[in-house]
Order: sequence, then structure tokens, then C-alpha cells
Amino acid sequence: MDALGKKLFWLAFWVVGFAVFTTCLLLYFKYQSVFSGLQRDRVLMVASEIDDIAEKNLSLGQDFWEIATLQDVIERRRESDTIFIGIDVIGVEGKIAYSTELARIGTMIAPDWLAMFSRSGKVSSLLPSTNLAVVASPIFNSFNLRAGYAVIRYDRAVEHQAMAQFTQRLLFVGLGVFVAFTLILFLILFKLKNNVEKALLIATAMTEVAIAEPLSDLHHQGHAASHPLADEMTVINVQETRARQALATVAGVDLNVIKNGAAGQSAF
Repeated sequence: MDALGKKLFWLAFWVVGFAVFTTCLLLYFKYQSVFSGLQRDRVLMVASEIDDIAEKNLSLGQDFWEIATLQDVIERRRESDTIFIGIDVIGVEGKIAYSTELARIGTMIAPDWLAMFSRSGKVSSLLPSTNLAVVASPIFNSFNLRAGYAVIRYDRAVEHQAMAQFTQRLLFVGLGVFVAFTLILFLILFKLKNNVEKALLIATAMTEVAIAEPLSDLHHQGHAASHPLADEMTVINVQETRARQALATVAGVDLNVIKNGAAGQSAF
């Protein structure tokens, strides 16, 4: 492989690598967002059910701190799904009125949690730690004023496990796609390079032929023009030789005649 071929290989390597990496990264965060959203929706369904029960009792004139059925409801909902760590119903000041953990009843929740719940208009969600997530839904009384919050704490271990499995599959598929498309792109570029080189060679050869043909024609034309002149010179030389020979012959005959005439006169 020549230097240009190596450059084309690294070009295919980095182009395909960047494309596959960004695609896998987007898929990872998209899957995480969707999975987290599905878990949060499951939790919100339970929180909404608790809110409805509490608000119905409040609309009947019961005191927020004396809803007897609410404790049973949150305990049943806690046992209905394994991702739930605990369910609390708190007042607007942050004091826990009902809880699946009896030891927490009467205690206060974290101030920063309460501040976030108060600022939010509807449902609040936060991530206190890597393995813990919290969703809070407000409870309104008959005057449409906040009477408290239904707070559900749930485990994120299922989410982490699902993300780990998805990451393994994504890496495996991404690696296969990267290798395959790198080779495909490299072969395409390499073939394109060969085609370009062949086209350049053909164009160079055609250019040389186009330049050589006029020069050859001029050369042949020069020879063709010189041949008639040579023939004419040869004819002229032959004619000149013959003329000289004829003159010499005539001159020899005349000299003999003169000599013979003189000898005859002297004999008389």
C-alpha cells in the first residue's frame, strides 16, 4: 500500500469512528432518558393515586393529619412494586404525617427537598444520590391550596442494570458497524483513487499522442517536399553531363575534318 492508500485508510478510520461514536453516544443518552422517564411515570401513577385519595378526604372535611385510610394505601402501594424504597405524605411545612417507615412519622424531611417541592408548580423530581430518586406530587385541599405532598423514594438499581446491559450491546454493535463501514469506505476510496490514476494515465497518453502526431506530419511533409527537388537536380545534372559529352563529340569531329582537309591540299 502506497502513502496515499495509507492516508485514505486513516481518513476512513477517523470519519467512520467519529460518526459511530457520536451515534452511540446519542443512543445511550436517548435510551437513558426514555428508561428514566418510564420509571418516573410508573412512580407518578402511584403518587397521583395517593393525591386523589387524600384530596377526596380533604374535600369531605377531614383533617390532613387524620386521614385513617391513607396509611393503608401507601403501605399497599409500597409493596406493589419492588423499586419503591419508601412512600411519605408530608405537610407543607415538611413534617411527615404518613410513611411506610413508621419511624419516620413526625420527623422532618431535608430542607433542600422541601424548598424544591415548594418552588415547583406541579410534580417535582430530584436525584439525591446515584441509587436514589425522589418524586413529589402536591396535594391540594378544597380551596385549591397546598396541603402537603406525596413523596415517593425509589431505587435506581434497575435503571443502572438496564443501562449496563444496553451499553454492552451498544458497544458490540458499534464495534461491528465501525469495522465494517471503515473497510467499506476504505475500499470505495481506494477504488476511486485507482480509477482517478487510470484516468490520469489515459489522459497523459492521449496528450502525448496528440502532440506527437502533428510533429510526425511535419516531418513527413518535410521529406515529401525535399524529394521532388532532389529529382530535379538529378535530371539537371544528367542533362548537363550529356550536353558536355555532345559538345565534346562535335568538337572532336570538326577537328578531324579540318585536319583531313589540310592534308589533301598539301598533296596537290
